[in-house]
Amino acid sequence: MSFYHDNTDAIDYHLVEDFEEHVLRDNWKEVVEYYKKDKFYHTLKVKKRGTALHVAVSNGEKEAVNDLVREILRMWKWNENDDDDDDDDDEEEEDETHPLRMWNERGGTPLHIAALRGFTSMCECIIGKEGERKNLVRKKNKNGETPLLWAVLGHRKKTFVYLYNFAQEDVNIVMDKNGTTILHYAIRRDMFGLAYIIMHCYADSSISYMKDKNGVTPLGELASRTSAFKNGNHLSWWKQILYHCFPLKLEDAETKLNSIHQKFVIKDKDDHNGDISIQLNDDDELEKEEKIRLCYRSVFRWPIISLLDLEKIEIIKKKRLYAARILEDLMKNPYYSYNGGGDAARLNTEHEEEIENVMNIRDTQKKDINKEHEKEIKGTLKEGELQNTTEESGIAKIMQEIISKLAITSDKKRILLEAMNKLSVEKIDTQDTTYLVAAKHGIVEITSQLELKMKSVIHERNSNNENALLLAVKYRQPQIVEGLQKSLSSNKKVFESLCLKVDNNENTMLHLAAYTSLNNESTWRISGPAMQMMWDIKWYKYIKGIVPEYFRHRINKDKKTPGEVFKEEHKELLQSSTEWLRDTAESCSVVAALIAGLSFATSGSVPGGNNDSGKPALEGQPAFEGFAISSLIGLYFSGTALIMFLSILTSRKQIEDFNINLPTKLLAGLTSLFVSIVAMFISFCAGHFFVLTDKYGKHDILFYLLIVFCIPVTFYGAMQLPLYIDLLKVIWKKVPPPSIKGVHL
Repeated sequence: MSFYHDNTDAIDYHLVEDFEEHVLRDNWKEVVEYYKKDKFYHTLKVKKRGTALHVAVSNGEKEAVNDLVREILRMWKWNENDDDDDDDDDEEEEDETHPLRMWNERGGTPLHIAALRGFTSMCECIIGKEGERKNLVRKKNKNGETPLLWAVLGHRKKTFVYLYNFAQEDVNIVMDKNGTTILHYAIRRDMFGLAYIIMHCYADSSISYMKDKNGVTPLGELASRTSAFKNGNHLSWWKQILYHCFPLKLEDAETKLNSIHQKFVIKDKDDHNGDISIQLNDDDELEKEEKIRLCYRSVFRWPIISLLDLEKIEIIKKKRLYAARILEDLMKNPYYSYNGGGDAARLNTEHEEEIENVMNIRDTQKKDINKEHEKEIKGTLKEGELQNTTEESGIAKIMQEIISKLAITSDKKRILLEAMNKLSVEKIDTQDTTYLVAAKHGIVEITSQLELKMKSVIHERNSNNENALLLAVKYRQPQIVEGLQKSLSSNKKVFESLCLKVDNNENTMLHLAAYTSLNNESTWRISGPAMQMMWDIKWYKYIKGIVPEYFRHRINKDKKTPGEVFKEEHKELLQSSTEWLRDTAESCSVVAALIAGLSFATSGSVPGGNNDSGKPALEGQPAFEGFAISSLIGLYFSGTALIMFLSILTSRKQIEDFNINLPTKLLAGLTSLFVSIVAMFISFCAGHFFVLTDKYGKHDILFYLLIVFCIPVTFYGAMQLPLYIDLLKVIWKKVPPPSIKGVHL
């Protein structure tokens, strides 16, 4: 078997196999020799990995990449004016193209891969030290993605800035064929530091206001990033203290860019084209500095950082600060950030105008689908069939029905299917505006800004006829409800009108509060199903205090009142809550009974015995007084705990009982049990003090032994603290906490 190239010279199949084996084994010296012999090997694809240059770049072989690119440039002519951005969807990968422009099976050129992996020096090698092949930065794959976009996908700040300098004015390369820009991707992947740099680089363009094919702007993407805001990160109390005390000052975008630019040597050419020459500084020096920093961090800082989890806290704080800056910049032009602006023609499809024309069918689909085929449609579809199909099957089945009934060419059929998909996306997604998305995710920072600068957004509703208040209740976001109450405090009639709205199923706010959490997942960050039930009751009562009183008796389309919905939806949770509470009470009552027995036994014994008059021989000593008092306290509180837990076991466990009655009993029982455990250990230590004081008292060993004895009590208290705090919140807090979203540490 032989292969042929431009010169029609036969190449032995065994040589090809040998070449592929060298590539797969990373024998790059031999691969370079093949490149020197024949240009055929420059375009030969190896085992679905692309060309040898693709493999070398992917493996990070810097020297091999330099040698391979040198040989390619020696044998291939490079046309600086060649514009190949228009070949995104036509030619196949096997076409004879320049090796530096060839795609691998993933649709990337060697520059794409180098940008994704963050190999800036390889990017310089491929582009040229003087930017001779800078048009490769504009090279798009079949998805319309450029190397600049891949650098963002790989979160490579340095590589992004390097490539950006070759195409500062070209906005077309910052988006894919779906209109998703690099700013969309950076925010979507929580790369807010990079997103902040992108906004600064393209401050004079409309990239901050562009919509993707689903009509989502960068602000819309930010509205769904719960982890970037306070509501999305539920830190423990001690981590919250560290978070506020952690010293962190972010650099502005200009300073950050300058620090990255220090790694480049940028010079303007003297010709009339105004091109620039961008060269990397000495990578060895930069690598040495980086190694020194890593060594210092590992040796001196790592133990403290790891122990206190400071690294994660730093990441969270950076994310929040960058997100706040991005939101601040977007709110400088709130209208365009919200509704979109700039170039509207961003979908790089061949028949976009035809698709838009087909989409006009939705406005007249019940009367006239197409004037040219009206008679044919009426002949094939019975009267009223189209309308019934609309109501029962939806847009997708209507379009398929039309396609099956009419004689449509394959090209038109494809256009109709594309229009159908776009109609489905628009029907489902586009009515969930940025404001509603932010309300659903509980991001008060965005909703408050929009309410302040665009007051009309509070009246927006989605396809289910839900406004922001209904969504906040549905997704358990009390901070949104409180925020609306506060912002509309001067205009209570508007807030009352929002409360009166119902969804398409005629569910009121109280109905939505009665439903359990979506997908049967835990809504609140609490301990056990019983606490989940308690918080659900708290949430229901909180919403009941907001809505009009007659809402309690109002029915939805299912003929159910909010109370009936609550009982029906919480049947399973009630059962699991009852089982959890019973198991907890039984376990704790056993422990309380054991402590009561021990406390009773110790209270009747007297260390050191009695004297002739019947009084304790050690009377008057502090340790003896501590022993006597602690043993009585242990007996009293262990008995109280036992009574409380027995009362829970014998109590009625209906939904209303989980409001105040059962939480109060459980809190009293746990408190009494903990006090009795502490008292038992104190009496134990005090009783043994007299035995060990003569032998170990002089060497302070006894002091350390007593500290060791306190470890079990401390451990028990730490384990039970979350449950204890949850009980206190359930009893005393009026408004429940936000639902579980984002990152939990």
